[in-house]
Amino acid sequence: MKRLATRRLAKLAPKLNAGEARPVIAELEKIDNAGVTWDEVLQNENRFVRYQLSKGFNPITWAMARWQGRSLRLRAEMRHNRIAAHLRLLYAELAVRCYQSEQGRAPTGLEQLVPKYLQRVPSDPFSGHPLVYRLQGTNWLLYSVGEDGVDDGGRPVGRSGSGTVTRGDLFYDSPY
Repeated sequence: MKRLATRRLAKLAPKLNAGEARPVIAELEKIDNAGVTWDEVLQNENRFVRYQLSKGFNPITWAMARWQGRSLRLRAEMRHNRIAAHLRLLYAELAVRCYQSEQGRAPTGLEQLVPKYLQRVPSDPFSGHPLVYRLQGTNWLLYSVGEDGVDDGGRPVGRSGSGTVTRGDLFYDSPY
């Protein structure tokens, strides 16, 4: 659900004025703050596994499930982080646009958006550091380092022929 909503908002973002964007930013930050962290997801998953094991332990089934579950968990974590990154990029992008609209110029850093436009500088779920923001003349680059955790200098992530995500950085309007 979050994914669909942020995709639609990403298309709408460039059309919003500062007055329209401010309540959207506030709501998106509330959604982000209320979200479940990946650690919480894993804790709940582990509780469920322990509950299932308490009903009857089969070491072969347990070993197979653990082996198969590892790759599923890694894919789920990447998807969870992608959704969080897109959400944070979207409200940070809106805040930068508000600042630019009201100040006549883009901010020199995301910290200038706090507390007037944002509660705090959003972190990149892939790196644990703040989202990357670079002022470039009258424009800016705002992105997440993406799944590979490597800052590719603002090169957008793409899709390979097989549909898998390739190297690159995520922007608020990047494909999922």
